Amino acid sequence: MFWIMHDPRVFLWATRNQGLNMSTKRIDDRLFPAITWDHGWSLSLQADRAGYQCSPAEHFATLEEYTSVEAVIYGPFQGSVDPFTLGLPEAVANKFVPLEVSSPSIGCKLTWDDVEAIKQAILQASLNPNMGVPRGVIGWAMADVYHGTSAEAADDIVENGIDMHKSGGGYFGQGFYVAEEEALARSNYADFSGDEDGGVVVKLEIKDGARILDMRNAVDADFWVRSGLANAIGSRDFAARAVKAGVDGVYDRSFGGLAIYNPDAVECLGLVPDNRPGLK
Repeated sequence: MFWIMHDPRVFLWATRNQGLNMSTKRIDDRLFPAITWDHGWSLSLQADRAGYQCSPAEHFATLEEYTSVEAVIYGPFQGSVDPFTLGLPEAVANKFVPLEVSSPSIGCKLTWDDVEAIKQAILQASLNPNMGVPRGVIGWAMADVYHGTSAEAADDIVENGIDMHKSGGGYFGQGFYVAEEEALARSNYADFSGDEDGGVVVKLEIKDGARILDMRNAVDADFWVRSGLANAIGSRDFAARAVKAGVDGVYDRSFGGLAIYNPDAVECLGLVPDNRPGLK
């Protein structure tokens, strides 16, 4: 993953597999190797007199010569890492730039004590898949998702859009269910469509601004309960109720996907080519 900065020169954040020990040597014209953990976490520390929020504003050869550095954190999930759900001390979390859609999680002028707190938080997050997850409206914006179904139903979706009246119930009530991975959409849904060839998969994109609740995020999970939706899942008009309550969809890790309640929250991108051996 790369984050391009223009302040005032172009710098690149690089993620490299370098183990837990921080390297002090420069690489690739001012880039220091990232620290990586199991389960998809990485922390990249950078500093320079131009382009980074660090101190002193000098051009040193090693990171240890700086008293504070800039950092970017990447996690194993969709969207940016939320420093306020990562278990960081509030004073450290407040040094991060406010999250925006599709932007990385960047901390500025972090002391070495701050960096140590981040490393400890990431170690804990490696054991807890809910830590660091942002609110769904940030984490799922512009994300690709997949819906497995029969060829006939897929053609109808592509040509006419999603009809919530044709959507059945599920773990999160009446909704249009999509998976975050194509393989999951095919194995859990398309393969049970009744089609002789095992059905097809439709690719969709969550629109920017879609009001998605991510149940891994405590704020979103609390809203799900406080809104009354948690107790209304069995209602026939549940999708309409959810949209009225300000919820376009909900994600839960237990089934690896989302229940979409508002068809306008997603854009259909077409059918996914099926390259499985033996198919015509």
